Amino acid sequence: MSFTNMQFIINGVNSSDIGVDGCYLIRRESEMSRQIMGQRSVVKDTIRYKSLPYFYTTEQDVISFDLKFSLLEGQFTGERIYEISSLFSKNNYVEFRSIDYPGVVFFVIATSIELITFGLLQGYLQIRLENCAGHAFSEVMISTFDFSTLTEPQTFEIDAKFNVPHPKYGFYYFPKLLIDMKGSATAITISSHSDGNRSFGFTGLTALESLEIDNELKQITSSTDNYRLSKMINNHTWFRLIQGRNVLTINSPSLIQIQAQYPLYI
Repeated sequence: MSFTNMQFIINGVNSSDIGVDGCYLIRRESEMSRQIMGQRSVVKDTIRYKSLPYFYTTEQDVISFDLKFSLLEGQFTGERIYEISSLFSKNNYVEFRSIDYPGVVFFVIATSIELITFGLLQGYLQIRLENCAGHAFSEVMISTFDFSTLTEPQTFEIDAKFNVPHPKYGFYYFPKLLIDMKGSATAITISSHSDGNRSFGFTGLTALESLEIDNELKQITSSTDNYRLSKMINNHTWFRLIQGRNVLTINSPSLIQIQAQYPLYI
């Protein structure tokens, strides 16, 4: 990545609120280097007398970068160092955003914080940030569809904008799905015409039941507190989206919400 704008947001705090002047990627040469994805290595075996190796998988390093900034006014007093380092020294991943990349989110943790001064506590901070993955993420996308008065199957669409393949399944994304059953319906099916008519759904539910489904983690929470994995249709097929345009059909009165934070190579 390369930063040209001086402003950033860390854990919800804008750099301008703490008087930071200048935020940029430290580089040793004059060219701007934009890290689109973390470095990837190939796990393989070389086979004697064969030109092609035996491929196992790829392993991807996380994106990491350095921030270097000074204070707009004043000095790096103990109080200011305490204030700024408190933002970056969390023992968990926090959101990082740059105005250079609108709509893009990184989840970072600081691996080092260094103060370089030139006397009178004037100088700059250098902070090494490590992202949680070899790619960035979109904002959380929430799409709500109200089929409360549905009387016959209805088709709807959702656009899944991601360019990072799932590590196991390829170019599929498994969003979170919230379902509120309406009327007297006790079964629901959502079919994807964009994915070979793959069907996802449940049977044997209770009227007005609500479900929270994490399709990536394969977890289901029901408002009835009943075990619902056994009620899934189509051999426990989980709901997923293909890259790009998804054309779906739903067959029962319900209110559904699709929540996604897509992985992105920027």
